[in-house]
Amino acid sequence: MTEVTPAREQPLPAAMPMLLSFVAGYVDSYTYLALFGLFAAQVTGSFVIAGAELATHDYGIVGKLAAVLAFLVAAAVTTALIGVARNSRRTALPSMLGLEALLLAVFVALILLGPPIQGATDWHGIVAGLFAAMAMGSQSVLVRLLMKGIPQTNVMTGNMTQLGIEITEIVLAWRRRVREPNRETIAEFEKVRDRLWVVLSVALGFLVGAAAGAIAFATTNVRGAILAVAIVVALALWSLYRER
Repeated sequence: MTEVTPAREQPLPAAMPMLLSFVAGYVDSYTYLALFGLFAAQVTGSFVIAGAELATHDYGIVGKLAAVLAFLVAAAVTTALIGVARNSRRTALPSMLGLEALLLAVFVALILLGPPIQGATDWHGIVAGLFAAMAMGSQSVLVRLLMKGIPQTNVMTGNMTQLGIEITEIVLAWRRRVREPNRETIAEFEKVRDRLWVVLSVALGFLVGAAAGAIAFATTNVRGAILAVAIVVALALWSLYRER
């Protein structure tokens, strides 16, 4: 069987992972506050809350588990779409960012134009949460498959572990460079420094995004969610322009 060579992709802009991480944190704050405890990006959080609601016989568990399933379905569909794009020798990043933007736009439209969400069992809020979770599932896959060397932009537990590893590695690399200043030790230090910056920028992006989302919700209510859509649309257009 002949292997299909994927289309050549341009080097990833340094700001893109940080901005995607910002969006994930921003959306997570919005879904948690507007949809009564739903974590669209951090699926682990939704599992924990669903477990607690199960123990307390809270029917809000339905929305949390449905969102987890939606995240999984979107991840599978995005993976398939990336495979189709690669088999046809097209670059997949612009279209996958467009898909995420579309899913986020539906989420925002539902919470912005629909009736006020009254609680975790409100079907309108559950449907909105499904689209937010699908957007984050799509982002998770596009980062994993299309952004080599970039940590996950919506899962911070692993990133905190990696950050601890990279901090230790850069201290050790710095000591080796001081003791034996040569081309090899200098190159090693620079490589570790670059990895540290990538992980740190993604973690900071999520933290700032989560804080910004909470502030935006407190000051503008659901209207502030439009910012997340605008950022992903801009990234999709940016990526399309660079590819062409």
